[in-house]
Amino acid sequence: MPHNRPIFKIMARKTTLLLPFLLLGGVLLAQDLHFSQFHNAPQQINPALAGAYRPDHRFGSNYRSQWQSVPVAYETIAAGYSRKVRLPKLRNHLFGAGAHFLYDQAGDGQLSWVQVGLSLAYHLQLSEEQTLSAGIQGRFGQRTLQPGAFQFGDQFTDNFFDPTTPSAEVLPRTAAGYSSLGAGVNYRYADTRSRTEINAGLGSAHLNQPSLSFLENEAVPLPILVNLHVTGVVELNETWDLAAYLLGQRQGSYREIVGLAGGRYHLNELTGLPLAVQLSGGYRLSDAAIVLLEVFYRDWRLGLSYDINTSPFRQATNGRGGTELSLQYFITEVKPPKAFKACPVF
Repeated sequence: MPHNRPIFKIMARKTTLLLPFLLLGGVLLAQDLHFSQFHNAPQQINPALAGAYRPDHRFGSNYRSQWQSVPVAYETIAAGYSRKVRLPKLRNHLFGAGAHFLYDQAGDGQLSWVQVGLSLAYHLQLSEEQTLSAGIQGRFGQRTLQPGAFQFGDQFTDNFFDPTTPSAEVLPRTAAGYSSLGAGVNYRYADTRSRTEINAGLGSAHLNQPSLSFLENEAVPLPILVNLHVTGVVELNETWDLAAYLLGQRQGSYREIVGLAGGRYHLNELTGLPLAVQLSGGYRLSDAAIVLLEVFYRDWRLGLSYDINTSPFRQATNGRGGTELSLQYFITEVKPPKAFKACPVF
C-alpha cells in the first residue's frame, strides 16, 4: 500500500546500514575459521604438530562449504605442507617445518580472508615411543570487502529502489591486514609394535592481538585463541581400530567444543592392499551433529563429512550445515643402507 512505502524505506535504510557492520563485527571479533575435520588440518590448531607423525612429509588440503541455503554462505579453502627435519648428529632431537594457506569468502559483499602461516617445531624424543614437542607460528593475513554489492536506503527514488543510483554510504577502508604470532606444545605416543598413536596438545594464535578493522582510527584487536586437543587411534585387533578426536577452544567470548569418535576397519586381509575405511560420528556443542567418512589407501587419506545444523539458526538453513572435504598425502623417505665393504672373494 502507498502509505507504507515511507516506513519501508526507513526500515530498509536502517537494515542495510546495520547489516554489513553487524556482519563485520561478528566475523572480525568472534572467531577464526574452523573445520569439523580439525584433525586433518593440524597446522590450523597447533604449530607443534608440524612433523609430528610417522611419515616424513605431509601434504594436505581442505574445502568447506557452509550454509548454502542462506545468502551469506561460507566457502573455505585451505592447503598445507609440513615435514620432518633431521640433523645427523642429534639422535634424539628432531625439527619440523611447515606452511599453510587459507582462503575464505562469504556474503553478498564478498567478505574474504586470505591467510598464510609458517610453522617451526622442535621434537624431543623422550623414549622410543614418546615425543614432546614445542612450536611457534607466524601468520600473515588480509581481509577485504566489496561494498559495491550492498544495497543502501539512499538508493530509493520516489519510494522505489534504483540500483543505478550511487550511494553516499562509503566505508573508510575495504581492506585490512595483520600479522600474528602463535605457539603450542604437544605430547605424542606412538606404539612401535602397533597402529596405536595418541596426541595431546595446547595451541594458541594471535598472542600479540593484532588490530584488524575496516574503520579508520579505531583499533579492533583479534582476541587470543587458545585450544586444547586430543586425537588418537588405538589398535583393537588385526582389523579394527578405535579413533577419537576432541577439540576445545576459546577466543574472546567465543567457545567451541567438538568431538568425533568412530571405528576404522582394515581390509588388508581381504584385498592384500593397505586399505582402511573409517566411519565416525560427532557433535559440535550447541551447533551441529557431524557425520564423517574417511578412506585410507596406501599413503592417501580422504575425508568427507557433513554437518547437520542443530542450533536456532537451523530455521534459516533448514538444518543444512556444511559439507567438508579433506585430502592428505604422506611420503616416507627410504633410508639408504649403511655403507659396508664386502669381503673379497678368492
